[in-house]
Amino acid sequence: MSGRGRVKAALFDVDGVLRVWEAGQTARIEKRYGVPAGKLSEIAYERDRFGPALLGQISDEDWRASVAAAMVEVCGDVSKAIGCVVDWSARLGLVDPDVSAVIAELRSDGISVGLIANATSRLQEDLVRLQVREKVDAVVDSAHEGVAKPDAAIFLRAAEILEVPPRSCLYVGARAEHVAGAERIGMMGHLYVGVPGLRDRLEQLAAG
Repeated sequence: MSGRGRVKAALFDVDGVLRVWEAGQTARIEKRYGVPAGKLSEIAYERDRFGPALLGQISDEDWRASVAAAMVEVCGDVSKAIGCVVDWSARLGLVDPDVSAVIAELRSDGISVGLIANATSRLQEDLVRLQVREKVDAVVDSAHEGVAKPDAAIFLRAAEILEVPPRSCLYVGARAEHVAGAERIGMMGHLYVGVPGLRDRLEQLAAG
């Protein structure tokens, strides 16, 4: 990858792009505790429960405690409900080494790289544990900013932190509505489906 082209800063989504999750992990946890398939995620991400955590109105710990409380009826036992949520919460995910390599190459070319995510207050800790935080220039997340993608404000905040105008930023996201949100404020967008396509997009922008 050579040349900066139009891109002066690149924003990568965390989940769905940089971080990947082991397939079937939640299903195995549900089975272990006798929870109907899909029920744990349904309860955890119910809008009124997860929304406040996503926007930083409650902590990640308080959100997970509320999930455990709601799981008591499902599990039929307090200790089982707590155990289920503790095991589920222990998941950390894995960093995709190919995406990490792209990030390192961009930074070596002098392009600033930020991570942008809809996430709870635990994200920053996760990124430290995954040894990612020191490999990027900034992390912008909904819990700390109080606004979530695809709202324009979170993309504008990321550009501000990186000190790059939106028109010179590339946003790489796994959801079309988030890419569209970035493009609405003038950012370049790329809907991520794999590293080969991402590299092609970067080469096109470098040439243009």
